[in-house]
Amino acid sequence: MLVRQALDILMPALPRRLPPGDNRMPIWIRYTKKILVEEGHSMPNLIHIFQLIVRHSDLFYGCRAQFVPQMVNSLSRLGLPYTSTAENRRLAIELAGLVVGWERQRQSEMKGVASTDMSAQNTDALSSGIAGLDSKRTAEGSTAPEDPSKRVKIEPGMQAFPVTSPPGAASIPNIETPGSATQADEEFKPNAAMEEMIINFLIRVKCLSTSKHV
Repeated sequence: MLVRQALDILMPALPRRLPPGDNRMPIWIRYTKKILVEEGHSMPNLIHIFQLIVRHSDLFYGCRAQFVPQMVNSLSRLGLPYTSTAENRRLAIELAGLVVGWERQRQSEMKGVASTDMSAQNTDALSSGIAGLDSKRTAEGSTAPEDPSKRVKIEPGMQAFPVTSPPGAASIPNIETPGSATQADEEFKPNAAMEEMIINFLIRVKCLSTSKHV
């Protein structure tokens, strides 16, 4: 209980106290992964780490690729043995639900990015259509017959000066639609084998609980 309370107090401060810096992953993620790999044979340590991930799932979402494979591989070890406690079995079910919840969150984020890109493309297409219509109107106006009374007669020996644009007109940058230049990062997705292991585990847990009540 004291270990759980200490970790719950410590975890929210870690992203602020230990930022990633130049590394791809924060140092506290790397240490958690190291302990999970080196001390994973010890059931108490494994349970502490997995309970920590479940209670603070939002903090581990960005680096879930480092933990999901071992979480899935540990489901049967935690929840299927007949000697497994109710707390351990509940933790295994929560881990399976967490993997599914993370995948749903990833899919919703990808849909949001796709809808943003689609709206940006529609805005660009609308702007291009308006610009094309304006250019067409300008071309039609330029082909209209010129009023003879407005013609300027150039006397012999005088030089005709071309019409130039105002200074600085060519240096105005094109303003892009916000979000059109963004690119979605690669997101971790559980493979088919992991999905099959999760489904198989949930079915076996359901059958196990049903057989105990018979």
